[in-house]
Amino acid sequence: MAEHLVGILHRSPAATRWRWLLMLGLAIAMPAAALVMPALAQPWAPGQEPPPAPPKPAEPAQALALEAMRKDTQGSQEERRRRYLRAAHDLLYRYWASRDKPALLFAGDTAEGCGVTRLEHPMAFYCVPSKQIAMALNLRRTVKSARGKTDQELLLLDLAVLAHEWGHHVNREKGRGPYKGGLEITVKQEELAADWRTGVFLGWLLKSGALGVAEFTQTANLMFEMGDYERISFQHHGYPKDRFEALTRGLTNQLKVGQRLGEWTFDSQETFSRLLLAAPLDQQLGHRRYEVHRFEIDRSKQIATNLLGGLLGAASCAWGSQQECLSMAMEQGKGRALGSYTRRELTLFCSSGSFDVSNDEFGVQPQHRDGKNQATVLARRDCTGN
Repeated sequence: MAEHLVGILHRSPAATRWRWLLMLGLAIAMPAAALVMPALAQPWAPGQEPPPAPPKPAEPAQALALEAMRKDTQGSQEERRRRYLRAAHDLLYRYWASRDKPALLFAGDTAEGCGVTRLEHPMAFYCVPSKQIAMALNLRRTVKSARGKTDQELLLLDLAVLAHEWGHHVNREKGRGPYKGGLEITVKQEELAADWRTGVFLGWLLKSGALGVAEFTQTANLMFEMGDYERISFQHHGYPKDRFEALTRGLTNQLKVGQRLGEWTFDSQETFSRLLLAAPLDQQLGHRRYEVHRFEIDRSKQIATNLLGGLLGAASCAWGSQQECLSMAMEQGKGRALGSYTRRELTLFCSSGSFDVSNDEFGVQPQHRDGKNQATVLARRDCTGN
């Protein structure tokens, strides 16, 4: 363009002076334009840059790598625990495709906000204002049933607690799923939504082959033992049945009825089964036997004191003082029904359309009377032709 303008002006004697002025102006303007263009090409005002790209999606291979890390024996117990939980923290960040990655803190670390400064046992919570997750609990000191478990087994319980606290974080980014509730969100709704997200994540691990059925049910039982079930408490998180239903509702987000999980099958929201080898007489009579995991609530048994009432809470640690946080963790949940996965043997009597579960309060019953719906599912699948 400059050459074209110069070509027009060169014809008159007076144009020589204008030609030099034009070329001088272009020489000054072009560097200035080069400086302005990058700024014009960037549409973001200072401090208004777009958020970072979301993390790459979690893949089953990463879940399997986490499971391999759980079985690693290098280093001290606390070193292995922290290494494992940091890797699990990264995996949860990828799995939920979170906008922000909360800081993961351990015992002795300094927290910001939520009325807590130095983290100590038994703190495990998500702090909303500072977006920090505290994992400062010692499970053997707080869960009676954990005292006979190996370090590797307890890492799965640590993982479940971490997944629950991540659930609180994701609730604020993506909503509370099926626990949205009404106009006012209660502490119970928040906790059940976090339990539901825990079930979603553990269901994905089951589907990925990174978590076995027996390991899941054992971990779930320990998790239920840790819960807060005092209905009159402001920090009440729900009865065991409420929390179990939230957790298993999350499972159904990932698992379908009849889905194979190694040797096991997901039969219903509350049950798993594994077909046992049939004895000759069973084959002749058309009987089918299974090892099963079934969740049961035993309302006749009450635990006098809650071993760790508010362990999975966010409210007191989010808005109270450090002492209130500790008090909430240690003193709530007095008296609760005992709920757990039971491991039993189920027998299908295909010819009569009945079933029996070992060591329960009932005898042989019609298959349709199974409140877990497991007998009906198994009969449809395995009693064909009898």
